[in-house]
Amino acid sequence: MNIEEKKSSIRYRGIWDGPLLLILIMVVVMVTVSGRYLRFLDAQLFEERKGHIIEFTEKAAEIVDSVITYSWQQVYACEHMLNMKAITSKEDLMDSVASTTDFIDETSSLVFAFDREGNYYCSDRKQGVWQQTEILSADAKEKQQLVVMVPHRDDIIYFLCIERLREPIALQDGSGEITHLAVAVDLGAVQEKTTVKGFGENCYTYLINGDGMWLFKYTFANGFIEENNVMASVEDCEIIHGGLMEDFVREVKEKGHAALEFKYTQEDGTEQRWYVANATVTAENWHVLLFVPTAVLGADSDILLERTLRFFSLVFIVFLAMTIIIIIVVMMGRADKQLVQQKEEANQLLLNAAEEAKSASQAKSDFLSHMSHDIRTPINGIMGMTDIAMKNIGNDDKIRDCLNKISGSSQHLLGLINDVLDMSRIESGKTRVKHESFDMRTCIDNCISIIGGQLATRDLEMVRKLSKFQHPCLIGDELHLRQIFINILGNSVKFTPDGGKIFFRAWEKESTDEKALYRFELADTGIGMKEEFLPHLFEAFAQEDDGTRTTYKGTGLGMAITKEFVELMGGTIEVESKLNVGTEFAIEIWFDIDQNARIGESMVDVQIDLVGMKVLLVEDIDLNMEIAQCMLEDEGAEVTPAMNGQEAVDAFSMNPSGTFDIIIMDIMMPVMDGITAAKTIRAMEREDAKTIPIIAMTANAYEEDIQKTHDAGMNAHLSKPIDIDLMLKTLAIFYSSSQEA
Repeated sequence: MNIEEKKSSIRYRGIWDGPLLLILIMVVVMVTVSGRYLRFLDAQLFEERKGHIIEFTEKAAEIVDSVITYSWQQVYACEHMLNMKAITSKEDLMDSVASTTDFIDETSSLVFAFDREGNYYCSDRKQGVWQQTEILSADAKEKQQLVVMVPHRDDIIYFLCIERLREPIALQDGSGEITHLAVAVDLGAVQEKTTVKGFGENCYTYLINGDGMWLFKYTFANGFIEENNVMASVEDCEIIHGGLMEDFVREVKEKGHAALEFKYTQEDGTEQRWYVANATVTAENWHVLLFVPTAVLGADSDILLERTLRFFSLVFIVFLAMTIIIIIVVMMGRADKQLVQQKEEANQLLLNAAEEAKSASQAKSDFLSHMSHDIRTPINGIMGMTDIAMKNIGNDDKIRDCLNKISGSSQHLLGLINDVLDMSRIESGKTRVKHESFDMRTCIDNCISIIGGQLATRDLEMVRKLSKFQHPCLIGDELHLRQIFINILGNSVKFTPDGGKIFFRAWEKESTDEKALYRFELADTGIGMKEEFLPHLFEAFAQEDDGTRTTYKGTGLGMAITKEFVELMGGTIEVESKLNVGTEFAIEIWFDIDQNARIGESMVDVQIDLVGMKVLLVEDIDLNMEIAQCMLEDEGAEVTPAMNGQEAVDAFSMNPSGTFDIIIMDIMMPVMDGITAAKTIRAMEREDAKTIPIIAMTANAYEEDIQKTHDAGMNAHLSKPIDIDLMLKTLAIFYSSSQEA
C-alpha cells in the first residue's frame, strides 16, 4: 500500500470514527431511556391495578358495613316492637318474634330472642338451645357482632348482631325472662353482593378479624389459602410490589386500605403472581381481603406493555436507520442545503406566527372595543332605577320596586359579562345550555323591569301582551333566555325615536305531557333596516353602514349572541324589518315542563294558618333543625325536636294520642333512618299511628326515593333545599284537614 492509499484509508477511517461513536452513544442512550421508561411503566401499572383492586375491596367492605349498620337498626326496631307488646307466654313470645319479619327486608335474615338459660326463639318459629353460651353471660359485651352457625341451620354461616336488653322482658306466666335480642344475616346472600364478577372465578374474598383469622371466605374453588390465619400465609411470600409486609400493615392502620403484589406457591409447586387488597370494616375491627391473580387483573395492561415494547423497538430501529441516513447525507455534502432549507422554513413559520399573532391581537382589540353595547344595557337600567329611587326618598314602595329592578339588572349584568368576555367560547361551541327550574312569568317581568330603567328618560311606550300560560313553571336556561329578550328589546329602545312603541307578545302555542312550545314576538316602530342587510344581521360585529345610524352605534355582537343562544336552546328565530317602519322578531322554543312545580301550582290559593299546630320535627343536622324550627315557630307552630328516627318513635309512643298533629321526618339519620321510623310508627297498635300525617323532608329527590317514602306510609315528600312557601302550604293543607276531621 503506497503513502497516498494509506492517507486515504486514514481519512476514511477518521470520517467514520465520529459517526460510529455517535451511533454507539445513541444506542446506549436509547437502551437506558427505554429501560427506565419500562420500569416506570411497570410501577405505574402497579399503582393503577392497586387503585382498581382497592376500589373493589372498599366497595365490598362498605357492603359489609352497611349490613352491620342495617342489622343494628333492625335489632332496635324489633326491640321496640317487643317492648310494645304484652307477652304472657312462650307462645306469645314466638308469635311476637315471628311478627318482626315485617321489618326485615332480607328474606335471608332471622330474628332471635334468648332467655337466661340459653334457650332461643327464632322468627322462623324454630327454637332450641344456643351452644355458645359465653355470648349470653353477664361478662360479655352489651353489643356483639359475630360470625356463627345457627344450631337448627348448621349448613349456613350467619352474621349475628346481638344486644343485651336494657330491661329484660319477663313472661307474665313466669315461664322465663328474655335477656338478649339478635338479628342474623345469611352471609351467603351477602357473598353475591361482595363478589367481583368481572374477574370470573379467579378472585377470592376473605373476611378476617384483627388477628388475621378468617371469619368467612368467598371462593370459587378450594386449594388457595386454607390456613386459618390468612395474613400469616401471605407474610412468607415474596413481595413484588407494594413494599414490605410491614408497609402493608402500616398502610392498613393509617389509611384503612392497602394493596401489594406477591408470588404464591401453589400445591403443585408452581408459582403465580397475585394481588391482595385490604379494606377495613369500620363497624368492627374486621377486614376484607381480596385476592386476584395478576394475569387476570392485568390482562389488558400486559397487552399494553407488550405493544409498548414493540413500539419502542420499532422506534429504536427507525431512529437508528434515520440517524445513519442523515450521517450519510451529511457525509455527501447535503448538510448545507438542508440547513438553508430549514432556515427558510423556520423564517416562514415565524412570519406565519407573526401574522396569526397580529390577527389575534386585532380580533381582541375589535372584541374589547365593541363590547360596550351589551354591557351598557343593564348598566343603564341600574342607573335609571337608581335615579328614580333617589327622587323618591321616603316612598318605601317605590324604593323597594326600584331595588328589585336593580337586583334583576345586576344579576343580568353579571351573566352578560361572563358570556360577552367569553365570546370565543360561544363561537367554538363550548357554551352549555343549563336545565334549571324557572318561572316564565318572572323571567319576562325581570326583562321588562330592566328595559323599564332605560325607558325612564325616553318618550317610548312599552306594550306588553301576555296570554295566561298553561305551564309557566319550566325547565330551561333562564339567563340565556333573558339575554335574548334584553338584546332585542335593548336594540328597540336604541333604534326607536321618541314617541314610538315597543311591543312584547308571548303565549304558549302548544304543549304535550312533558314539553311546552312558547312563541315570543318582539317588535318596535323604529328606524328599521334595509332588506339587503337582513341576511347579515346575525353575523358577529355586523352593522348596517347607514348615515342614519351614527347616533345608535353598538358593537354588533348582540344579535350574533342572540341567534347562538336561540339555536343552542333548540329554537328558531326569524326577523322582518322595513326601513323607517320598524322591526319584528319571532322566536319559538320548546321547554321541558317542570313536573315538580305542579304541586306548588295546585296550592296557589292555600291559606297558611299553622297557629297552634303541634309538630314532631325529626332532623339529625343541627343547622337544618334550627332553620326548620325557626320557620315553623314563626308561623305559630309548637315544635318538638327529635335527632333521629329512634327518638321520634320513642317520643310518639311515650305520649298519648293527640300530642302531635303532624310529623316532619328526615330520611338519612343515624341509629334509625326515617323509612324504618315511619314503618315502626305505622305498625303501632293505636289509632293515631295510622292517621297522623308524616311528611318526608329530605335531600333524596329521585323518583325511587319518593316511592320509598310512599311505601313506608308517608303522606308527602318535600325535597331539600326546602321551598319555604311550598312547605308551609303543604303543612297547612294537612293541618286544616285534621282540624276539620
